Amino acid sequence: MSPASPVAVIDLARRRVRRASLHRNLEAVAFGTREKLSIDVREKDDDFALVLDQITKPLACDNVGLQRLMAEFRNSGIADAAIERLSAKSPSARRQSARLLGAVRMTQAVTLLAPLLESKDRVVVDAAARALGRIGGAQSAQMLLMAIQRIGLRRTLIGELARAAPDLFLEVVLSEAQRPGLKPAAALAAGLRRRQTAVGPLVALLIHGTPRERAISCRALGWIGSSAAVPAVIAAVEDPKWKVRVAAAKALRALHSGTAILDLERLRADRNRRVRQASAAALRRLLRDVKVVELTWL
Repeated sequence: MSPASPVAVIDLARRRVRRASLHRNLEAVAFGTREKLSIDVREKDDDFALVLDQITKPLACDNVGLQRLMAEFRNSGIADAAIERLSAKSPSARRQSARLLGAVRMTQAVTLLAPLLESKDRVVVDAAARALGRIGGAQSAQMLLMAIQRIGLRRTLIGELARAAPDLFLEVVLSEAQRPGLKPAAALAAGLRRRQTAVGPLVALLIHGTPRERAISCRALGWIGSSAAVPAVIAAVEDPKWKVRVAAAKALRALHSGTAILDLERLRADRNRRVRQASAAALRRLLRDVKVVELTWL
């Protein structure tokens, strides 16, 4: 069926009307002008999950409107139905249920969402990860860390770990002995959060970590942008591993550290081509920044 056919146009219009109706009903419950919902979560499409996600995404966990929606989900049986469908054979059903439970921040569903992270269907895994990220808290973050250890440093899992982790959770992971693979994940997530409290643990990991941990710590420190990290990152340009030297050059570029120009100049003669390229790019950026500063003082 052609996207431009009359049937497709009519189907699209009907779907838009249904989404608009769902949006009004859900907003009415959130605003307190309506008390009950009449929704069948066994619908084959994702309209309900999509609209609910749009409404709740900007709401804080303690928002009154979100609390009303959560209460109605429990009272109406929608939450129970969604939880039941987490074990359905259909991947689309499991995905939709994960989105619903994540959208209303159903903390009771964390342990039930965790098995979805072991699914062979990547779409289901990503949906469960996003739900845990939306729910947040130490338990969600721990489930995501366990999944990362099994699966590896997948972008969605790292992003949702950064979202889910409560204050100082990642810093503790970085500071204590961990199973292989967890500190790199925590370092990336800490960098994405851009919290200054992670600078100390990341610098320690840069100094004492494995080559992989050192390279990732450089990247994370560059994202955070703390000047306190500059000395440690400058020291990393002398690292024996070329990947660490590349990461250090990129971090210094992000940190806008004019004090690193001479160190980056030395890297232009590095034996590794990628290190030379990274240092050249960083130098161009830093020299441009220096010129801008000079012009502002004229």
